[in-house]
Amino acid sequence: MSCNSCTKPFSLLRKEKGCPSCGFSYCSKCLDNKMFLPKLNAEAKVCAKCKNNSAKPTEPKTVEAPDAYYRRLGAMGEKQANQEILDRLQKLKENKTTSNPLSKDEEIKNRLQNIKGETPTTSDAEIYARLAKLRGVPVEVVNAKPVLPPPDTRTVQEQADDLIKQYMEQTGIDTKYQNEFDGIINSIESRVQKLKGSEPAPAGVAQSKPEEKSDESEDEETTVKKIIEKIKKEATIEDEIPPCDELPFCEICNEDARMRCLGCRYLFCKRCFLDHKDDDDGCDRYEPYEAPKNKSY
Repeated sequence: MSCNSCTKPFSLLRKEKGCPSCGFSYCSKCLDNKMFLPKLNAEAKVCAKCKNNSAKPTEPKTVEAPDAYYRRLGAMGEKQANQEILDRLQKLKENKTTSNPLSKDEEIKNRLQNIKGETPTTSDAEIYARLAKLRGVPVEVVNAKPVLPPPDTRTVQEQADDLIKQYMEQTGIDTKYQNEFDGIINSIESRVQKLKGSEPAPAGVAQSKPEEKSDESEDEETTVKKIIEKIKKEATIEDEIPPCDELPFCEICNEDARMRCLGCRYLFCKRCFLDHKDDDDGCDRYEPYEAPKNKSY
């Protein structure tokens, strides 16, 4: 599709817009004539032909197509297309059979049957057998219905009691294995002390247990403080990271950029900015841009 005034094709930068008066499609540059429209009860941008027609109030108002529209139809060969349509209609009339036509219901039934084709004659047993062969399991496994778990008929109090009981059993198992592990460690330590030639001191070990617990609590506090300080340092490092460098090239043709659009903040050369310019989207103003001199690209 192309503009009906300048005949330039529509693209991503040259958007298609309709004239609110006549309805034909134009680009934003050709649709720049403002006038009051009674059907909208407001001012709107219309094409040049509608603007000229509004200047002649005495003449009857008729919506005429643009000249580019007629040129396009002439290129397509409107007369030749109409002649081909008439020939095809004449052939259809000549080939029409004189026999009694089928009723609408029978015709629809036959057409649906042709679309569906022949109905499959495979039974359910054959389908289950093929599925079992693909899975590599007996047919009884495929035919068997899934076994659902029985519903829970316990009350809320019974469920809570069962959970507490399960938790107590789990803690008992954990303490049992912990005691066994501590006993194995103590026996290994005693053997090591005997090999070294010194007597084991179980009492001293027992006395040092509370101190070890306090040391462990202090170690946990210090580790938490270290983790918090590390997170703070990472956050400050992320804040100090400079933004990525902007390449001083045009967004469309990759030539050296000379201006920045104030609407979309993209870089363009002069020629591409004129194609990109659009009053409705706010991309009608720019500021000059110069590439940094201390960088090489």
